Amino acid sequence: MKFKIFVPVVAVAILMGKTNECISAQLQDGGPKDNKLNHPHKSSNHNRIPKVFYDSYSSVLDVTFSASSQGGKVEIYRNGVKVVNTTASADASLSYVLSNYGKGDYTVIVSSGNTVVYSGSYNVK
Repeated sequence: MKFKIFVPVVAVAILMGKTNECISAQLQDGGPKDNKLNHPHKSSNHNRIPKVFYDSYSSVLDVTFSASSQGGKVEIYRNGVKVVNTTASADASLSYVLSNYGKGDYTVIVSSGNTVVYSGSYNVK
């Protein structure tokens, strides 16, 4: 006797609050899709996320908060020790030369409110 895989998928989907019609449509399209990608409108939060750019040649780290953001906080750690702890307002541009703090492994954390919006690791030689 052969069992169809569709039955467990429907059971799991119903538990997750999806209808049979939704599951059938997703299976015909090749599988579940992220609902955020299916909406044609742009998210207003996209412009609020700070832009972070690192140039490994000059070891310059630039962080730019947009005018529509609420500002945020930049923390930079070198070898696990905090070397920068800065709060910035909306529409602020900050620039750091990481090599000025010495050689080592750097961790950069940028947050907006209580949310970490960027985290990156860099090695300065």
